[in-house]
Amino acid sequence: MNNTQNINAPIRILLLGSGTEVGSSLLLLSEGKNEFEWLCPEESLLLDIARRAELDAMQFDVIIDALSLRYALQNDYGKFQSTLRYLSEQANTTLIMISSARVFSGNKDVPYAETEVPDSTESYAKALIAAESIVLNNPENIVLRTGWLFSGKGDDFVCRTLGLIQDGVNLAYKDDLIGSPTPVSDLVRVILSIVNQGHYGAQNKGVYHYCCAEEISWIRLVEAILATSSQFDPKAQVEVEAIGDSFPEVQETSAMQRQSLSCRKIFNHFGIKQRPWRSKLRSLVKELYQASQ
Repeated sequence: MNNTQNINAPIRILLLGSGTEVGSSLLLLSEGKNEFEWLCPEESLLLDIARRAELDAMQFDVIIDALSLRYALQNDYGKFQSTLRYLSEQANTTLIMISSARVFSGNKDVPYAETEVPDSTESYAKALIAAESIVLNNPENIVLRTGWLFSGKGDDFVCRTLGLIQDGVNLAYKDDLIGSPTPVSDLVRVILSIVNQGHYGAQNKGVYHYCCAEEISWIRLVEAILATSSQFDPKAQVEVEAIGDSFPEVQETSAMQRQSLSCRKIFNHFGIKQRPWRSKLRSLVKELYQASQ
């Protein structure tokens, strides 16, 4: 593991989860930037205790966990958590874990701050909370929680919704969530800024939150995707319905959960400002329509 201090050398980043949505975007959006050098071990290595000597042999300046967000519900996530513990204890460098607002139950009327204790009891959240605890056991590490991610690629929510719109399928979702949509590309910008500032001397550690500006409910987000798609496809005229609209007694018992984050700390410590998500959503929808023509 790299203990040398060469200010002119590229930052060597051990990327856990290079094939994930966040990992692949980190690689794509940093192409041509000579200040970064990426080390991308295969997932099988990260799950195999017997192969840890291969990780020990790598020389890196910082570690990014981009795997937990996608992998937390896998049966062998415990093996990856073991690797996180090993790297946190053995690597003489910062580990940055990307986590989610979903670690909170959403039972608050205001966005969550970094000082609040994660309290969600969902299986996905409990797995992330356990991983966060492992990472934060080392005071030099960072947990970066984010909001509802979208990229317009693969099995992305935006892609799935556009596919339903193009097929003329009416949309029905539970309208019980409020959050902050965040393009993966914007999260990547934030991650690389944290890596850069840490490499050049910033001492900020611990928990940080980042998501885009403007909260929105889940149904309003679907409506925003539909409204944007109608700019490029006049036939995009499907209906959006909140599940429970026909059953007022059900609506009365379902509370709105707020999966949103306060992002003041990351601005105060790193100077990172929140950006709007609507312009990025529009450009992604436009690209997807152009690609399908």
